[in-house]
Amino acid sequence: MFLLIIGAGIITAGTTANTPSIGHNYLYFMSAQAQTDGTTDSRFNTDDIFASNSSATFSAIGQISSLVITVQDSGFNITDAFKVVLTGDWNLSVNNGTVTNFALNFLASPMEGSRPHIHQITNFKPYINEGPIMLTEDEGLSVNGTADIKVNGIIIWDNADVSISISKGNTFSFDPDDIDTKNHFGDQQVYGIVTRLIKQ
Repeated sequence: MFLLIIGAGIITAGTTANTPSIGHNYLYFMSAQAQTDGTTDSRFNTDDIFASNSSATFSAIGQISSLVITVQDSGFNITDAFKVVLTGDWNLSVNNGTVTNFALNFLASPMEGSRPHIHQITNFKPYINEGPIMLTEDEGLSVNGTADIKVNGIIIWDNADVSISISKGNTFSFDPDDIDTKNHFGDQQVYGIVTRLIKQ
């Protein structure tokens, strides 16, 4: 079957699959390297990295706004398609390249009113090889890690692989691994907007 996601004014389409959807670019850095004479190679000094890039400390908040549409293989009929509305909010805080807080809460409500439930994403931890978390020059961000995913306050999937992305300081996406979450999200991302981005 096909799934359409409408979020932040963007429509995308794709086929469902059981493969992980974590595939964003990684951010790497090299720590200061000691020289044989006991000095430090300033080319890889993390203090210099942070001093030259104020985007290593920032906070962002926003809203979740997505419409998930399930379309049968027999043809597209938006009237009869199964739809789920996602609404909520999110926030992210980074201090000197370290994530100090990330929270995502949203209501998933089928259009016909059955089985609405709340998702809460907590305990986000970037992978060790992510290095310092920083915004790009065009205020973009892509960071991978693990998080606990709750449904109505109960942890259903702990330490699930996830990805967080910000595009040009305007749009937000959260991508839970499809295998880790038992296909609950239909191999689709959760989309939203950035309402406030503060760089220090």
